[in-house]
Formats: sequence, C-alpha cells, structure tokens
Amino acid sequence: MSTSRINSLITQNRLLSQARSRARSQSSQIGKILNSAANSKDGLLDAIKKDAAANKNSGLSDADIASKKNYTAMKEAAESLKEHTKKLLLWPDKEWDSMTEEEIAKYKEDAIKEVTNLVTDYNTIIKSLSSESSRTNDIYLKQLKGYFKNAQSDLESLGITQKEDGTLAVDEEKLKKADAQQIKKVLGSSNSFVDDIGKRTDNIIANAETSLAIINKKLYTGNYSYNKEGNDIFDILASGSKYNVKR
Repeated sequence: MSTSRINSLITQNRLLSQARSRARSQSSQIGKILNSAANSKDGLLDAIKKDAAANKNSGLSDADIASKKNYTAMKEAAESLKEHTKKLLLWPDKEWDSMTEEEIAKYKEDAIKEVTNLVTDYNTIIKSLSSESSRTNDIYLKQLKGYFKNAQSDLESLGITQKEDGTLAVDEEKLKKADAQQIKKVLGSSNSFVDDIGKRTDNIIANAETSLAIINKKLYTGNYSYNKEGNDIFDILASGSKYNVKR
C-alpha cells in the first residue's frame, strides 16, 4: 500500500473518530434536552431554548469569552453614546435668544445629565478598545483620544479632564457652575468634541458587530450534525424545516 494511501486512511479514520465523538456528545445533549422537556410544561422548544442559553459560550476559549464580553459592552456603549450625542447637538430646540431663564435652566440641567451619561459610555468604549488590541481598535482609540486633545482647553473649562488611560473624569460641581451657553458651545455645536465622537460611533458599532460575528462563528462551526436529507438534529426534534445544504 502506498504512503499516500496510508495517509489518506489515517486522515479518514481521524475525521471519523471526531465525527463519532461529536455525535456521542450531541446524543448526550439531546438526551438531557428531551428529559428536560418531559419534565417541563412548556415543551420541547422551550427546553431547546433554555439549553442554548445555558451553553451560549460552550466551545469558546477563555480569551474568546472575554473578547465577546468586551465587544458586547463596546457595541452597547457606542449605541448609547450615539443617542447622547444626538440630544446634545439638537438641544435646545429653539433659538437661544428666544429662550426664557426657566428654559435655559432646564436645558442646562438636562445637558449635564446627558454629558455625565455620555462620559460613562465613552469610558466603556475606551476600556473595551484598550482590552482588544488590533489595528482597527488602536486606530479608533487614537482617534477618540485625539478628539479630546483637540478640545482639551474648552472641555477642562467645564470640568471634563482626561486620565492617563484615556478615560474621562467629570468635576460635576465645576460643570454645574458653568454658563449654559458655554456648555452648548463646547458640547453641543458642530465640529465639537461631542460631534466628533458621535460621527465615529457607527464605525465602532460596525467593528464590534463584525468581531462578535467572528467569535460566534467559532462557537457554532462544527457544533451541528446533519442527516442525509440536510436536517439539523434539533430541527428534526422540533419538526422544523430543512437547511439548504448540499447533499
């Protein structure tokens, strides 16, 4: 028998062994699900959903789990920050000179709340980007820090400072004492720090979503077994439809 033939048989045996191992693991998992369904008033689909939720990180390395947590936090913080920037840029909804003292006071109160929440989200993004070293993340991290540097003097006049790690700190007492119109100028005008970071949020969200998709692909690749008709084993249990797989 030729060497190539022997190597081919070895490879086939290894793949067969791996397939059998996955099948045994899946059979055991199916047994647990069926047993859970039998003892649950909600039925099989509910048991499958609960099992999926309980094992959502099964098969991922500790590093992948940590990355998944970081990118999820990054995405959620960027989405939230985007909303805060919109409000700060759109408020107030009338000309400044036509506003009453009460309206100006209300604007200032609301703006301070938005700024505080914005800083919290900004800091989450900075920490998440710093934890996940990559060329793209490093670029966004540098850009965000640069936006602060560009407006540092004005931001510090309102009590907003940058720490060594790039996160921001807010002196709330100093911010409360600031002039309302100055707050609008520094934090709510075109080409301001808030405007700059708001424009970058879509890129950060897309980057986080792409990274999460890659991690989830690692989680699901090879986890499912199909029969000769292209049905996933869980699809069969739930009487679901066939997958469009090549037979």
